[in-house]
Amino acid sequence: MNEITLRSPATSANVGPGYDIFAMALKDPYDDVKLILTDTGKIEITITGESQNIPLNVEDNTAGLAILELFKRKNISQGVKVEIIKKMPSGGGLGTTGASASAAIFGLNRLLDLHLSSNEMIDIARMGEVASGGSPHADNVAASILGGFVLVKSYNPIDVLKLNLPEFPVVLSAIRKSLRTTRGFITYEIGQEKLKEQMARCARVIHAIHTSDIEEFGSAINVDHIAEPVRSAAIPEYAAVKKNALEAGAFGCTVSGGGSSVIAFCSKEKQEEIAQIFEKGFAPNPHYVKTIRTFSSNQGVHEI
Repeated sequence: MNEITLRSPATSANVGPGYDIFAMALKDPYDDVKLILTDTGKIEITITGESQNIPLNVEDNTAGLAILELFKRKNISQGVKVEIIKKMPSGGGLGTTGASASAAIFGLNRLLDLHLSSNEMIDIARMGEVASGGSPHADNVAASILGGFVLVKSYNPIDVLKLNLPEFPVVLSAIRKSLRTTRGFITYEIGQEKLKEQMARCARVIHAIHTSDIEEFGSAINVDHIAEPVRSAAIPEYAAVKKNALEAGAFGCTVSGGGSSVIAFCSKEKQEEIAQIFEKGFAPNPHYVKTIRTFSSNQGVHEI
């Protein structure tokens, strides 16, 4: 086999208090990625669909950078054509960069019969994230590869735990970032009381998943003292929309991934109402793309 086409899901990382350690896969949207082995010895990248100014240079593309890392570690000299078939907006907290890197590594693992473990694939794929955010964070690629809800238990070495999720209804407003990344503005100097609450909320998130309690899950992710204050500041009307969504019955609402998208969890009956609140509040933002009604998913990257 010298060709494979994969579907790679959108992911929401950080998930409330779990900065760089929590992420979850979504049923929709997704990108497709096609890999073809060649005898050129070169990595070639093309984008179809809405290209969205995604770089095609191998060193600047998350899939390309991840492939370079794989070939370096495994001493592989191989040509490969990578076609990223865009079906979701990039640059808006949907984990699209991680989706590309994950599909590339997952697919090459199959094509080249490398027998990489999930943790090995995650560790290699996360290196592609340097191209987009300057940091090899593992949460997005872990959720993309494994599906479900992931907990990055360790970064040295990479060790990721997957938890299967019930089908939680999700509303997500995709809003592109006005800044490439806000990671450099985030501080861990949050004080003793906020630190204790952050730790407690992380524990509550895991407990809520084990008990399939979406109300507790929403409540637990609703406060984040590390990333949310920085990233929500770049989202006009964030506080007002979050307040309106919670008053309308959303169980929890927070910034999705690196921003500037916003995610809420609710009952199926409230999904349309929460979506309309999001659309009304965020549509005037010139960076607004669309509001997505979707669900959590336990399926990660897979061959189509």
